[in-house]
Amino acid sequence: MNAAVSTPAGDVDTVESFPPLKEIIHGVRHAFQPIVHLDTGLTHGFEALLRGTETLGFKSIAQLFDLAAENGIVEELESQLLTKALTDFANLSCAEGLHLFFNIDARSLPEIGRNVPKTLNAMAGLGLSSTQLCLEVSEKSDISQDSAATLALRKARDNGIKIALDDIGEGYARLRLLHEEHAEYVKFDRYFINNVARDPKKKLFVSSLIDMFEVLGIQTIAEGVETDEDLSSCRELGFDMVQGYLVARPTLDHQSLSRSYESLLSARRRDRRSRTSDQHLLREQIVEVPTLNIETPMQDVFDAFRTHENARLFPILDANQRPLGIIRDADLKAYAFSPYGKDLIVNRSFGKRLGDFVRPCPVADIHTQAERILQIYSHNDTLNGVIIVENARYAGFLDNSSLLRVLNDKNLISAREMNPLTKLPGNTAISDFIADALTEDNDTRSLLHFDFDNFKPFNDTYGFRQGDRALLLFAETLRQVFAGQDYFVGHIGGDDFFVGARGVASADVSRLAYEARKQFAEDVESFYDREARERGSIEARGRDGTLRSYPLLTCSAAMLVIDPEEDQADLETVLTAFAELKKRAKEEGGFAFHHII
Repeated sequence: MNAAVSTPAGDVDTVESFPPLKEIIHGVRHAFQPIVHLDTGLTHGFEALLRGTETLGFKSIAQLFDLAAENGIVEELESQLLTKALTDFANLSCAEGLHLFFNIDARSLPEIGRNVPKTLNAMAGLGLSSTQLCLEVSEKSDISQDSAATLALRKARDNGIKIALDDIGEGYARLRLLHEEHAEYVKFDRYFINNVARDPKKKLFVSSLIDMFEVLGIQTIAEGVETDEDLSSCRELGFDMVQGYLVARPTLDHQSLSRSYESLLSARRRDRRSRTSDQHLLREQIVEVPTLNIETPMQDVFDAFRTHENARLFPILDANQRPLGIIRDADLKAYAFSPYGKDLIVNRSFGKRLGDFVRPCPVADIHTQAERILQIYSHNDTLNGVIIVENARYAGFLDNSSLLRVLNDKNLISAREMNPLTKLPGNTAISDFIADALTEDNDTRSLLHFDFDNFKPFNDTYGFRQGDRALLLFAETLRQVFAGQDYFVGHIGGDDFFVGARGVASADVSRLAYEARKQFAEDVESFYDREARERGSIEARGRDGTLRSYPLLTCSAAMLVIDPEEDQADLETVLTAFAELKKRAKEEGGFAFHHII
């Protein structure tokens, strides 16, 4: 990547003579790597990564830029590389509405700033808008307040070009740059992604940063996502976008690039099924707020507030209907109520544009859970609301009161559908899970039915309060054993429980079922008196009134597995199979297994 990183001492003199600039530009190419929305699997843009410097005799990309700086041509080199990357990007069949992320060397920023008009004209000639370019600035770059580099970034942003702070967490965090110049994106180094699920301190640190950036309206990108575990962690932490080998490697074959990536689409489907979506609740409460395009003249902005008397803000969108922030009536009052303020601001020679008044606003996908949106409010009580997007495009606005209504409606629905004792999802949610499992044919699906052995004698002997304690114990055991987004745990009623799994090997699900049954049998022994524990049984009357000896509480499990690509399974088949499996489980030592293939 093009980055302002100094090379170690001794590396600079490995090139005998610096090649002509024309030879460098001709000898290098840009590989493109997609940056993809985590919630949708849709491509947001491509990062341009420099390739071919080694064939020119440079040991690293950093060495190329250090030598170019020594030779006084680093600014011209970066300018020509940007032109080359923009041309390649414009030639992509999928470029429309997407973004080019271009790594910028901090030493060339002053020249880039001076050339903003020239860059915008070149982009217009290529059919690109200014908002499609994002300049990536490494956190390790030495950019001081009010330096020429900072002023260049400010000029670029004023003209619609976006800014990303790269490698956050790898060097010194320039929070002043984020606060004062307001980068649109922050990219997290792989260090903070790798093994984050098993590192509580790292997880807390990253999640806190993401919460802060979300409040500031800054989108977060996880770099170096290489495994399913990385992807799952990014989703749990709340990242907006991901980039890495799991999605796609950097490629010089530009025509192979896509507007969406199946690896994330599949993960998205699994994730959506593993949790209750609040999409329908959000759609019902979204406020219809008129929007303004970022290119709207200031006179039209004033007219919009006058026409919509009750409007306190307008969401601002780019040419591709992607949100950039909001403008509030309060931000214009100083101009509107001063004698010459309004005339001054609408005067084009004054230089104020709508972009100068845009404020950051948090953005959430339509599939975001309401609790996650509420977290944003808990960090900042001055927010005006949250912009809701679908497939990365503006879908509506959620203000404070509408969010409270969403949460209230969700709590009412949860209370109706949840088992009142164990607080596990009830039969409606279980039926929905089974129905979804039967229509999905990309993953192995495992369905488990658990029910207690000898529960009635236990209840009759020790009372219903103790019986409820046994049910709560088993519910908590299932929660702990079948933890994670690949599992669904429900309570059918009484001593009948349900567990569903998607995308997990049947052998692993079977092993966990054994662990849950074993753990419950060991823990529930403490609910008996000492004599019963020593004897391993209790004396109680059966349904016919006869006094018998009954073993201590255990649990039977019936497991039904549906293979990928199986399209013959239906609800009747599942229910019939479960009825037979429950009988077999009681007869065959507590576990029965059936495969639908």
